[in-house]
Amino acid sequence: MNAANRHPDSSVAAVVAHWTNGATCWFGGDYMNARKHLEQALAAYDAEPNLETFRASTLDLPFVIMRFLALVLWPIGQIDRARRLAAEAVRSSGEKRALSQANALVHKAVFDGLCGGPLQQTETILALALARDHTMPLYVAAGTYLTGLARWRAGDREAGLAEMHRGWTLLHENDCYLCEPFWGMQVAVANAAAGQTDTGLEILRELIDVTEQSGQHWLDAELHRARGELLLRRDPTNLCGAEGAFNRALEIARSQQTKAFELRSAIGLARLCINNGRETAGSEVVARALVDFETGQDLPEIEQAKKLLRKSR
Repeated sequence: MNAANRHPDSSVAAVVAHWTNGATCWFGGDYMNARKHLEQALAAYDAEPNLETFRASTLDLPFVIMRFLALVLWPIGQIDRARRLAAEAVRSSGEKRALSQANALVHKAVFDGLCGGPLQQTETILALALARDHTMPLYVAAGTYLTGLARWRAGDREAGLAEMHRGWTLLHENDCYLCEPFWGMQVAVANAAAGQTDTGLEILRELIDVTEQSGQHWLDAELHRARGELLLRRDPTNLCGAEGAFNRALEIARSQQTKAFELRSAIGLARLCINNGRETAGSEVVARALVDFETGQDLPEIEQAKKLLRKSR
């Protein structure tokens, strides 16, 4: 069927089908198929000669797809493209509908949180203001949480953690458990930093257990890596428990081909090994994780890994 004879709904259907399949694969931890479907969704959108077909839709389709694709690409090591997509999806979400804007800002903050760096407080505050002004309870919850995370990462630890807890409670009150591993893991890490390591470990234990029921496996490697870090924080002599957690994180990351998560886990395991006289083992694990990264990518973990390599020689 040529483009002239194709019903416009078929284009929307193709894009939505690939987008929903891609998002479903991502939640399930199937990063490669998630990428394939989301790339196909963008290609189907780009191939449509009459973009009014999509503008008439209630969905901000291409930008929603870009937001999910950014969350897929960063873990698999496509760092620079992921950042470009995440930024573009906020700048270009230009129809100025409050829901679209709030969704874009929340996705961007989750992306920034996943990457481990600072969050833009102006963006999280704007998302929260939009949600309150337009009575969007779910985005009030997410905006509250993310504003707290932004404050926590900026150094306002006590107030930031309190706001994260408040937002997390609101998310549950709205029956929102999408991205639950992300929300919970950040709270666990923040609790541990506040001296409540046992609380953090209990949160991680529950999250790991719940993923088996929910099927949300997209952050499994990070949950086990964080557990290894917290086990060492609680008891630096508990090398066996922490090493087991790091190795489990590495196993998951390699099976999902999430190179960024693999590198983070390798750094944790390498530090454990090097600090306990096993320099060769530490060097090997971090060198393996570095192999697939392209030179010139702006990722702090790459420099951390290189420093560990130099230290182990």
